[in-house]
Amino acid sequence: MRINKNTVGAWFHQYRVDIFIIGVLLVVAGLPRLLDLGLFLTADEKNWIGRSYEFIQAFKDFRFNDMLQTTHPGVTALWLIGGAVMIKMFFVGVPFSFASLIYFVTAAQFSVALVITFLIAVTYILLRRLLGNRSVALLGTLMIALDPFLIGYSRVAHVDALLAHFLFAAVLATIIYRQSHFARRFLVISAVLTGLAVLTKAPAVFMVPFFWLAVITDGVTMRSWLKFKKRLRDFGLWLLIVVVMFVTIWPAILWVPDPQGNVLVLKRDLGRAALTPHHMVEDYTLNPTHYLFTLVTRVNPVLHIFVIFFIGVILWQTNRARRGQPTALAISTATLWLLLAYIVFFVIMMTLGAKKGDRYILPIWPALNLIAAAGIVMAAKIVGSIVAEKWTAATRSWLLTAYLILPIVVVGYLASQVYVYHPYAIAYSNPLFADNLSQELGWGEGLEQVGAWLDAHAPEAVVASWYPEELGTYTTAHVAHINAHEQGRVRFIVVYRNMFGREPDHYANNFIDEYFKKKVPVFVAHVAGKEFAWVYEKRVYEQVVGELVPGLHVGQVVMIEYDELLGLDLLLATYSGKATSGMLIVKLKAGPLAPIIYEWQLPVSDLEDNRWLTLRLPQTLSLKGQEVFVEIQAEGTTLGQAPTLRYARDFNYRPTNMLISADASFPAAAQKPGDLAIRLRYLRGSQEATEEDDRLLQ
Repeated sequence: MRINKNTVGAWFHQYRVDIFIIGVLLVVAGLPRLLDLGLFLTADEKNWIGRSYEFIQAFKDFRFNDMLQTTHPGVTALWLIGGAVMIKMFFVGVPFSFASLIYFVTAAQFSVALVITFLIAVTYILLRRLLGNRSVALLGTLMIALDPFLIGYSRVAHVDALLAHFLFAAVLATIIYRQSHFARRFLVISAVLTGLAVLTKAPAVFMVPFFWLAVITDGVTMRSWLKFKKRLRDFGLWLLIVVVMFVTIWPAILWVPDPQGNVLVLKRDLGRAALTPHHMVEDYTLNPTHYLFTLVTRVNPVLHIFVIFFIGVILWQTNRARRGQPTALAISTATLWLLLAYIVFFVIMMTLGAKKGDRYILPIWPALNLIAAAGIVMAAKIVGSIVAEKWTAATRSWLLTAYLILPIVVVGYLASQVYVYHPYAIAYSNPLFADNLSQELGWGEGLEQVGAWLDAHAPEAVVASWYPEELGTYTTAHVAHINAHEQGRVRFIVVYRNMFGREPDHYANNFIDEYFKKKVPVFVAHVAGKEFAWVYEKRVYEQVVGELVPGLHVGQVVMIEYDELLGLDLLLATYSGKATSGMLIVKLKAGPLAPIIYEWQLPVSDLEDNRWLTLRLPQTLSLKGQEVFVEIQAEGTTLGQAPTLRYARDFNYRPTNMLISADASFPAAAQKPGDLAIRLRYLRGSQEATEEDDRLLQ
């Protein structure tokens, strides 16, 4: 087929402005999404990268049943991320594993960010066709491209940002289908975009009722039977395209020995997602205010101001229309109400589900930006008309262009926010509302700073973290889950931002009470000026003194630094419970050879292995600035069944070394390098504080 150069040239000439705009949009949308990827890893990304690798591997091996990696279903993300992982493996020669995850983070995030960048260009094309108004289409798309919350989720290897852009594009195509008197080409575009949205995440089934909402609002009812039959046939074609895409792009649903079984798994998991909250323990609750709070705290001020302004304009224009006066909205009334219905009903649908998260209503963000853009254009027109009436003709031409300042200021403000938050746009929150720890912020960003600090200060340390895999990707330190915080070898505990604001009975609160409220961190990671991760150091007692058999005495001089000494803690071990007989005797003395201040005796059988034992005095003592000696021994124990006491060999916690002797005389030869696992306990007001609880003690 010969291409007519004149026709192509005419086409480019006709659409040269839009082609230029699309190029600009690709740059504006691409820069904040594609630069500096791979700097951090969010909590779910490791799962999606791993699933995507297995997804592509299963496809290559014709194991279609194993392409059922998740029931989100997340198929578009699996193809994109999995393809990126395979390409990366080819170029770097590193086989995929979670141990080598660091090699694949950037490529995985890039694949999602790149597709979303092009989807923003597609959004402009659809808006240009829908609105017939280049200014609103351009401003709306620019605001979508520069929305920090959208940018943040566009930079992670996940499904939510993909869903937001596919679903909004499908909504626009469906409204165009209605506006164009049900032109088939837009029906097909709507179906393809809907299919991609459904393949991305299950909430895209929202498009089924939205399709009929768009049809019915055009006046098609059961009374106009002929029109209704045509739309019913259109819906059948639309649904057929979606279904064909679903089963061909995701072979796990049809091209397997037992497709019914996979469909049942899909149905079961989606049901659980709708009825089971994130914590997976409590019963279903509606929690109707969750997304209202999200809309207050995560929507930027521009949207708040101009969405409300535009709604006010609608009411004003509606009143003018009733009185027979001319109206001039930046968006047609039908399109506007369909967009508002999309926002309201999608939020209601997500509210009815038990599992909630700020990112789950991300698909309404593009619509909010479009409505706000219409509000900005209307505000500019109002200002322009006022200027035109008030000023002389000599200055009118200049002043009429002054209203362009408003859109420029808005875009400039959004760009500045993107710059301030980059590369942590995912942590964006509305600056008009005070930031607090109850907000749903923090998904792994900032942990790479913790990793860098650990590598610089303690690269071989053992760390307990709320997000162990995410932190472990960016450090050589050994990272375990925060539940291991009491283990003797753990030196650092990392408390993370999103541990806050959870239900009162959630176990995350235990770590907040134990560390955040009591101790001063040795390092704090900041994201856009906000504290996101706190690193606390605790004393490590990596050795044991040996079995406490009769005749063995161990002890150490400790300094009393505060008033109201309440008692002390000992970190004992029972060799996994083998020590069950005899008595443990602990003496608090004025010195190694001085009189006893107080003595504790308790059965060895009451001791817990590798747990702190708290010994309290009958009343507090005021010995600030004095030294005391803590002596530990056992009676009635036998070799092989005796407890032991932990000590630190590689750290200097005390000014003097510990003493180990065969009797209580403690000669100079009894001195051994190291610090016994002794922790003084004080009363501070109504609270008990150990000597490690520096925040409380201060």
